[in-house]
Amino acid sequence: MKHRIIIACLGALAICSSLSAQEMLAPPSVDGEAVYIPFPVTISLDGELDDWAGVPSVTVERGPMTSSDPLENGSFTFAAAADEEFFYVTMSMVDQNIITGQHGDSYWNEDSLEFYLNLSGERLRTEYGDGVFQFNINPGHIGNTDPSEITITGTSSASAEVQAIVFETDDGWGFEATVSIADYVTPEHGLEIGFQAQANGASSADRDVKLIWSLADTDDTSWQNPSVFGSGIFFEVGRTDIPEVIQPVAAQPTETPQLIVQVSVNQVGYFPDSVKFAMVTGTGTSDWSLINVDTNETVAEGTTSEGVLDNASGDTVQTIDFSDFSTPGTYRLVVGDAQSVPFQIGSALYSQLKQNALHYFYLNRSGIPLEPEYAGEWAREAGHISDEDVTCWEGTDADGQTWDGCDYRLNVRGGWYDAGDYGKYVVNGGISVWTLLNLYERLPDSFGDGTLSIPESGNGVPDILDEARWEMEFLLAMQVPGGQPLAGMVHHKMHDRRWSGVPVMPPAEVDNDNQQNGRFLFPPSTAATLNMAATAAQCARIWREIDPEFANRCLNAAQTAWNAANENPVMLAGRTPGEGGGDYGDGNVDDEFYWAAAELFITTGDEEYREYLTASRYFNVFPGTNPSNVSSMSWGGTAALGTISLAVVPNTLPENDIEVLRNQITEAAEGYLETIGAEGYRVPISDNRYYWGSNSDVLNNAIILALAYDFTSDDRFLNGVNDSMDYVLGRNALGFSFVSGYGAVSMQHPHHRFWGNRPQSSFPPPPPGALAGGPNAQPADPAAINAVGQFPPAKRYIDDIESYSTNEVTINWNAPLVWVSAYLDARFNER
Repeated sequence: MKHRIIIACLGALAICSSLSAQEMLAPPSVDGEAVYIPFPVTISLDGELDDWAGVPSVTVERGPMTSSDPLENGSFTFAAAADEEFFYVTMSMVDQNIITGQHGDSYWNEDSLEFYLNLSGERLRTEYGDGVFQFNINPGHIGNTDPSEITITGTSSASAEVQAIVFETDDGWGFEATVSIADYVTPEHGLEIGFQAQANGASSADRDVKLIWSLADTDDTSWQNPSVFGSGIFFEVGRTDIPEVIQPVAAQPTETPQLIVQVSVNQVGYFPDSVKFAMVTGTGTSDWSLINVDTNETVAEGTTSEGVLDNASGDTVQTIDFSDFSTPGTYRLVVGDAQSVPFQIGSALYSQLKQNALHYFYLNRSGIPLEPEYAGEWAREAGHISDEDVTCWEGTDADGQTWDGCDYRLNVRGGWYDAGDYGKYVVNGGISVWTLLNLYERLPDSFGDGTLSIPESGNGVPDILDEARWEMEFLLAMQVPGGQPLAGMVHHKMHDRRWSGVPVMPPAEVDNDNQQNGRFLFPPSTAATLNMAATAAQCARIWREIDPEFANRCLNAAQTAWNAANENPVMLAGRTPGEGGGDYGDGNVDDEFYWAAAELFITTGDEEYREYLTASRYFNVFPGTNPSNVSSMSWGGTAALGTISLAVVPNTLPENDIEVLRNQITEAAEGYLETIGAEGYRVPISDNRYYWGSNSDVLNNAIILALAYDFTSDDRFLNGVNDSMDYVLGRNALGFSFVSGYGAVSMQHPHHRFWGNRPQSSFPPPPPGALAGGPNAQPADPAAINAVGQFPPAKRYIDDIESYSTNEVTINWNAPLVWVSAYLDARFNER
């Protein structure tokens, strides 16, 4: 995009004569906003900087992490120039103690210099794609003489023609580099491109310095979002008219409605014969009124409870109890001058929510086009078709361990994209598939054939099983083939070697032989192998009558995986490689062994599995009864899954043993009820337990409460399930519904690669029914740290696409939303 040139010879003669007097080839930069790139120049890539005379340089000392020692990563300097074919850049760092080669290929975590180019013609595009590049150059190549034989990393760097010479300086190190630009732009006076320069510094081990030139990048997001680059403006040598920096107006995402919510309610509503609580902040007590929205009539009145301090939020919270009112309709609560958003009282509150929550998985399918017939405005082309031909990653991981790769290639096309990224992970797929299949075993009629809008509808199989099978096929495909080393084990994950930008649509094809930008299988792990064994055992019994061939394939894979895991019981997952995908590290797999043994026992009745599971410590102690566990289950803690299956799926354990297991689950549920009663906003997690993905802890605990109700018929447990959903849907300290499309003030900007909510750039909003991770007491992304890091734990959440630690969406968080919404719909709408 060419921006207009303003003749800025404001006293043109004075500025131009100044340029001449200093023999500078271009004007000085506009601090943090723009650099002028002189062209054409004659520069040779040789590490000698004599031919850079007259090119303006910029020194940067600012950033989110600065150095206290000016001589140790205290500043960096850069200069840029061009000719008709190449962009030239030189950068240097003041660095007395160079740290390199200590973090595998995670060069960003040690001394390195980075520059970024946006040559796409869309100056403020928000995603990486053709013509947008990140280049990271490290000092490990100091003294190199062949500019083509150098490791240059960064998003899309492998698709650029880039070369560099790295050299030592008197006070540190630096480089000279060239990038071919002829395929993207032809320099002309005033033409603007996106440009950014950054430095990473490590004084002893990990990165502790980050310096950034562009003032627009306030949250260190250039690696994801090229709209925060500064400007690079080509300046024709010898010209006297200086192009002025004109800040273009960015296409803004749809804003979240701003509403100061003073009375927090479940913004979807309440069942007629359920408990109904709302919260209002304030000391003492307050009078409240329930107003019919359609008639403006006051239909109920009362007084709140005495306000009590809620440590999680810092609020003093009064409780409104209007459980006695049961007439269906649309209402709002009024307390003095404060009021709630409108909400329903009715029986079908979650009948559509459960459908949308499950449809979330179809909309995250990989390897298949999402057709408008089934996806509506979320239709898109197939992503990562090239996953059908993937081999093992070979190299050194972020912990310095070397992996040798493998001699085979697998077809792992399909499955679900895990979360906000394009990775696919067996351990997270495992608990997600289990949750859906467990719901089917508990409520087989909740999602019959034709209830969802998916291509398989009408095939005679319940739609929930069709969707679960899409991921199950991927889990099976990740198994190491027979005849290979570690045959029967399961690869832990597969993903890109580099994080992609946000937002960006999934590419159809990736060169999986490109070590920098390809997608790879990462080493097998015992945890992944047992996840597949457990879910494949579930599959074998569920599909036994539906598709015997598939059921047999699942059972064979499960038993092979069980045997392989026992032969390799301590292949623990760690940082492999630590960049481009989540780690999903797991240092204890006793729980996975117990879970897999339980599922295999239920399916086969074999004594081998019964002996293993009854000897496990998890057979006698349910994880949810341990006060140190915020939730009974997670992707890293799966023992509860085995106990739940044994407690609810028919099997040949003695009835006394099954009763003991059910009592364990009920004991855990009692603990969650105690927590609900102690928390101001009636949530089953305590004030110091708002971990990453806290909303999934709330809903997984709701599953335990639901099971306890099934076992006991004690309404207190059913009330606890409702309390949990009330919290997620708005009755919380933020007055915010964490489920997109549900509630007057709900999540609209998830951390997700293609639900960018930027209509002008063809990125749709999130579909209804996606669950945000929720408040995180220890937020890890700059967006959340800067915006809410100083707030109490229950308020450390921001509806921002950049907040991956509070606002990401994932398959293992949406799965319990499906389970709980379907359960409550069955309890209150179908009875």
